[in-house]
Amino acid sequence: MQDKRRIERMFSRMRLYEARNVIFSFGQNLIWRRYLIREVEGRLLDVATGEGNVLKLYRSGMGVGVDIAEGMLKRAPKGLLLVRGDAENLPIRSSSFDTVSIAFGLRNVPDKVAALREFNRVLRSGGKVLILDMKIGDRMASWFALPYVALVMPLLTPLFGGDIGDYLYLFRSILNFPGYDEMKGLFEKNGFRMEKAYYFHVGSTYLFVGRKVSGL
Repeated sequence: MQDKRRIERMFSRMRLYEARNVIFSFGQNLIWRRYLIREVEGRLLDVATGEGNVLKLYRSGMGVGVDIAEGMLKRAPKGLLLVRGDAENLPIRSSSFDTVSIAFGLRNVPDKVAALREFNRVLRSGGKVLILDMKIGDRMASWFALPYVALVMPLLTPLFGGDIGDYLYLFRSILNFPGYDEMKGLFEKNGFRMEKAYYFHVGSTYLFVGRKVSGL
């Protein structure tokens, strides 16, 4: 619970969180989200929705956003369907969505297995799960991303409403996030099959595309 309270407080006070992400990624995170949107089918549940950036891009069907940080939800545009809730215990009916997405949020969930089980529960049979997140240590990422994240980002973080403690937490979450093989195993153990994965930013950012196994 302590981790969840810290995460809620940290993201609630980050008023320039999205601006920071755009600058730190050289604007690439806007492109990565569009790749995610192309994979969405039907009714969308966007978990860790923040200020609703994924929902704002989704024009083809109904979307609902969930986030644990009340401060982030308050900064979202009017007109979006938003619910305060925990990824490990979603306040959503079972089998009620066609796609579940989470963009740069799963690394901040303490119990990722519980979250994946919840994603499976709220998805209809054959539904999709889309996980967009960063990982340092796999593929080509280490030679570029590690020095950048370790040296440059700490100097800039205070300019965007964060502090060094927040940054160190986020840095560890990126280092510890599952790579492709581990995520594939997590999918298979929790009722999904991996369909494909996209690699961005010299391999430091992944978009995992999974499908709920029929009947589960």
